[in-house]
Amino acid sequence: MDFYYKEELIQLLPEKVAYLPHHQILVVADLHLGKASHFRKEGIMIPVPSISPDLRRMDELMDSLQPTTVVFLGDLFHSSLNNEWKDFKNFLLSYPTIHFVLTKGNHDILPSSVMEDTCIEVVDELEVGKHLLFTHAPEVVVKEEKLNISGHIHPGVMIKSQGRQSFRLPCFYYCGQSLILPAFGQLTGLHLLKKAPGVMIYPVFSTEVIALP
Repeated sequence: MDFYYKEELIQLLPEKVAYLPHHQILVVADLHLGKASHFRKEGIMIPVPSISPDLRRMDELMDSLQPTTVVFLGDLFHSSLNNEWKDFKNFLLSYPTIHFVLTKGNHDILPSSVMEDTCIEVVDELEVGKHLLFTHAPEVVVKEEKLNISGHIHPGVMIKSQGRQSFRLPCFYYCGQSLILPAFGQLTGLHLLKKAPGVMIYPVFSTEVIALP
């Protein structure tokens, strides 16, 4: 699904990411890496795969889109340091020419020394071009002419179908000067949002993103 703000083209992809082809930037919100290990530490016995399926999906995106920059919109790593961090460092090392940026989120609690041991640039916000502002959480006030691209909310929508069935789907959520991306991590929940005047909702299906009528 192609989304335009001013002259900026933002591709909303079914992989629950955004891609800016003019800037070659891949934008990913709320990976929450390490959450599986965190659950097990808390006594919730879910399987922890040898390699994170989210990192596998990231590898596929890197190969298909060939970005020069990857922007993580906060909540990159869910908890304190665990074995999944090693897998993520190996992922970073496999892309030595890529510029990785993290707009720091509320779950990004790893010590600064740990982050400094990677190639990731950590910032509070990132401006790209004349119109794009990247942050973890949506900004309350955005400068005129700017589009704030954020995560944090884990937006979702309830889709009703025939036979009184309904489906909860992740979505991209646009209102005014704010575009909120769905959470990329598989172990994240959904915060259901409703259509309202001036709002556009883009549900994410397995193979496509559509505009909700």
